[in-house]
Amino acid sequence: MKLIVRAPNWVGDAVMALPAIDNLKKLTAASHIAVMARKATAPLFINHPDIDLVVEIDDKSNKILGPKRAADAIKGDHFDIGILFPPSFSSALIFKLAGVTGRVGFDSDNRKIILTRAVKSPAEPMHRMQSYLYLLEKVTGKKPKAHNPQVSLSHEDIQGGEEALGEVGLSYDDAYVAVAPRAIGESRRWGSEKYGNLARRIVSELDKKIVLVGTADDSDAAEEIKAFGSDKIFNLCGKTSLRSVAAVLSFAKLFIGNDSGLAHLAGAVNCPLVVLSGPDDPAETSPVCDAKTVIIKDDLDCISCVKNKCLLKGDAFMRCMRLITVDEVFDAVTGRMR
Repeated sequence: MKLIVRAPNWVGDAVMALPAIDNLKKLTAASHIAVMARKATAPLFINHPDIDLVVEIDDKSNKILGPKRAADAIKGDHFDIGILFPPSFSSALIFKLAGVTGRVGFDSDNRKIILTRAVKSPAEPMHRMQSYLYLLEKVTGKKPKAHNPQVSLSHEDIQGGEEALGEVGLSYDDAYVAVAPRAIGESRRWGSEKYGNLARRIVSELDKKIVLVGTADDSDAAEEIKAFGSDKIFNLCGKTSLRSVAAVLSFAKLFIGNDSGLAHLAGAVNCPLVVLSGPDDPAETSPVCDAKTVIIKDDLDCISCVKNKCLLKGDAFMRCMRLITVDEVFDAVTGRMR
């Protein structure tokens, strides 16, 4: 039997799907397992011992041609079963156009008509990692083995991280804290000034270096933090691949940032976490990991709204993030450092 999985689109969600993917071979006895994923998440599945093929796609750039091109990439592979982790109509359409025989996913986004089996979404809210395991259980009729997400790093990954650190004059031997300085969603941003003051305190009071991680879009925010005056703050934003930044995180003393793809990635390589939580919902998407984790979150009536833009005005605007103080985060940092 040939099986293909459509991986989630965001790095954090893809990390949360790893335990379900780890169960595929045992629960399905598939002879060939493929994962279809967007460019941002595809590297997560490289070198997985149970995955025979990783199909990288770009189905977002064009709403009509994108899914068709993605379908064309696997059309001749004659997959027997396709499991859909994303809840979208377009992800199911890809498998339909590709001629995947059995198409299974949650009954969301009006896509029942193009699924061969639509699984009813869980009646009660659950953590997203658990929802992927739940889907797999409904598909196979067997109970998956639950465990925390783990990303195994190859020698090449470790070397790539070492080279990235070396470009800014660091090595794995340096005691450094990894900081993701900017969230994609505006409502999740703590601000360069607060991160800068926090970084300055970590350097001066804890004698640790700061490595700023993220995409090229985060580099301006990282430079603003560097301007807080220390030669022990280093900007790696946009200078690493997904797997090389995972290697950098695996050697960090701590990760600090929002509930983000990098937070989940850090947890999956056993780096302790301090997560600043505001509009995200920890009950659904907080990193699940073996390492020590603290989630900083205020008790507000609007907390965990899951909005990328704050809808409130005046003093209430983005208060979930504004009320988190540098002192509060610094205290968490000192208690979670490995």
